Amino acid sequence: MSGSPGYQWQCPPKTILVGMDFSDASARALAIAGFMAPVFGARIRALHAERFEPPPYFTLEQIARLETERRQSQAAAADHLSRFAAGATSSRVQSIIVDEPPVEAILDGAATADLIIVGTHGRRGPGRWWLGSVAERIVRAATVPVLVTRAADTSLRDVFGQVALVDAGPVPDETARRCAENFAGLAGGQVIEGGPAMRCDADLMQRASMVVMATGSDRPAWGFTDPVARLLGGCQRPVLFIPARSTHMQQGAS
Repeated sequence: MSGSPGYQWQCPPKTILVGMDFSDASARALAIAGFMAPVFGARIRALHAERFEPPPYFTLEQIARLETERRQSQAAAADHLSRFAAGATSSRVQSIIVDEPPVEAILDGAATADLIIVGTHGRRGPGRWWLGSVAERIVRAATVPVLVTRAADTSLRDVFGQVALVDAGPVPDETARRCAENFAGLAGGQVIEGGPAMRCDADLMQRASMVVMATGSDRPAWGFTDPVARLLGGCQRPVLFIPARSTHMQQGAS
């Protein structure tokens, strides 16, 4: 579970955790983090996770041999992650390789982070561009903001030009609003009011370069209603999910 009893996440973020699977989507996630970091004075951690579990029928000798191969593979993965990160951003990146399932690794790694950024592959069709994915599971369980992005080749500056603020419920969330303003300020952009997600105008979503959405107070059980799922399903833009105000929060300087 992300978040630590002694740590309060802040917006703008000072520590950004990027989940890496070496896809174009995760390269975009890292590039976005690299764009934010120098402006916010943030540090970036790039995390790649793979679970190593030998078959139960392996002998001790076979397990020992596989363990040696695993260590060699981890070293090679660490080197590849460093080179991959250097190709995605010029910002300094701390590379982390862990032997753990990806969702659990990212949530554990976010215990002292202010923002998680993950890529989504959109393999389930335009109406379900991230549902059922690692990204969805992280959004449902994380207690810090999560930015979900697709692969893209548009200007990183343009990502923050038109930030649409959308509420999952009928009452505007001021924490989400302040975060939206901070992110729009990265590139001299503006916040555009989307209102409640159930009534959010599809044209507004198409004009937006990023969507910021407050997720409500009943997480991790919180889930999408059909209108919200359709709204996000048709959205090609990065979506930043902001936890409920009951979550530990320290507001940084704008």
